Amino acid sequence: MKVKRVCIVGGGSSGWMTAAALTKLCPNIDVTLVESPDIKTVGVGESTLGHINRFMRLLGLKDKEWMPACQATYKNSIRFTNFRENDGSHFEYPFVDDYDLSLAGEEELKTWTELSALYPDIFGPQTFAEFFAMSNTLLATHNRQTYNTKNELRYFNFAYDTAYHFDATAFGIYLRDNICIPGGVRHIKAEVKAHKHDDKGTIHSILLLGGHDVGADLFIDCTGFRSVLLGGWQGVPFHSFKDILANDSAWAVRLPYTDRKKQIHNVTDCHAIENGWVWNIPLWNRIGTGYVYSSKFVYREDALKEFKTHLQSKHKVDVENADYFHIDIKHGKRLRAWLGNVVGIGLSYGFVEPLESTGLLTTHENIIDLCHILNQRGGYVTRTEKEIFNFTVNHAIDSFATFVSSHYGLSMRTDTSYWRWATQKNEYDPELHGLFTIKNDHWVNSMATVIGNNAFNPSMQGMNFIMAGMGIRPVSSEAMFLARHGKTGHAESRRKQLEHIKDKFLSERDKFTKHIKSLPSHYEFLKENIYGGIDEHDV
Repeated sequence: MKVKRVCIVGGGSSGWMTAAALTKLCPNIDVTLVESPDIKTVGVGESTLGHINRFMRLLGLKDKEWMPACQATYKNSIRFTNFRENDGSHFEYPFVDDYDLSLAGEEELKTWTELSALYPDIFGPQTFAEFFAMSNTLLATHNRQTYNTKNELRYFNFAYDTAYHFDATAFGIYLRDNICIPGGVRHIKAEVKAHKHDDKGTIHSILLLGGHDVGADLFIDCTGFRSVLLGGWQGVPFHSFKDILANDSAWAVRLPYTDRKKQIHNVTDCHAIENGWVWNIPLWNRIGTGYVYSSKFVYREDALKEFKTHLQSKHKVDVENADYFHIDIKHGKRLRAWLGNVVGIGLSYGFVEPLESTGLLTTHENIIDLCHILNQRGGYVTRTEKEIFNFTVNHAIDSFATFVSSHYGLSMRTDTSYWRWATQKNEYDPELHGLFTIKNDHWVNSMATVIGNNAFNPSMQGMNFIMAGMGIRPVSSEAMFLARHGKTGHAESRRKQLEHIKDKFLSERDKFTKHIKSLPSHYEFLKENIYGGIDEHDV
């Protein structure tokens, strides 16, 4: 097929992100976007991962230009509170381009496991993030921010090791008004009524309410969970992730700040409670927060009570009379993202609950892959290239689903029926995903390496941070240490090496902490560098 005309059905963040990317990266393709005038957006605030920087650079977006329009803040880490145990403990999952192995030396990831065995009081679960991503972890811990232009913080690259919190609805509007419309995107507000297609299933045009039609070579479905084109017209079946992800509902609310300077934090806080977890996303103008829970274990009204109780313990505002809204979560994926001349982007293709901020990740990465295919040979696309795209996006979302499920399966909590099911009873669909089976699977291999070979897998960066934070350590770390070094007579020598590394780590942490505490707070950094030295919300 030859693609010269593209019609995007649906606006929102996914629709306008797709239109913006096509405008910038595929300038020879004519783009039309059709969206309903009556579709309401949720607007709860969006948390992203460091991968979005590639998308921003491809679009040529500058932080000082788009961030104020989207009430955006920076994000250095994801903080998981009460996931390991219900004791107030937390661990960081910082954004890093690569491990900092300068402290570990040749032994790399094995070093921390030996240190944690010899000095468990010093090297607890939280120190894994400090040991291998010290700069970003400490920036998150102390809520400070820096461009690091003088490279005083080793291994911290601002352009790669930060992400964003922003208003996703406002982001879509910004792309519409500053890239899409000026770049020639045809924007139509109308309800889609039907479509015309041939006997092979190729769609030639969509019919709009009022009698107009829009033709295209390729149609992109950005209609959200409704999946009007991909799931409806093309009939692509939906595969649910309910067997490994129990959470299927959420309560959300927008809250005002009571102490903006302290509450605007550079982390997304994920706080586990009775039947799920609460997100906290600090935007420039407000806090976006919500409770992701499982309706299998708690009724909607009782979940709202749990959510309010949690908020009352964290925020000094009137949470009882706030404007709450409910969201039904549809975990899973369409079995194909691209069928015929229809491609699903965003929720229309698939979704994994927002614990690891993968919603926009799958969106912008799939958009980039699509643009690459359309650009390779001037819009000419073969069946093989479609299937390559399908394989790529399918593998990614399956990996994300399995990864997110491990946050529950590796927990030590047994205080409620929900957590007992997550940690003791759920089988995590082993035949489909293989979470606890030995097979050549992306995330499984990481855990199999830990349990079977007594070492974290250096290629599984994200999984290593989660496992360490959950208190997972290579089985019999002390025995491993003695086995590797005792027989050769070098055990004492290795202990001295580890003692030196321990002292070096503590010294480095003290030095970095002192420097980081001298840096501006996240609020001050944003105010000075992004918001022009003015805080219109400050009273």
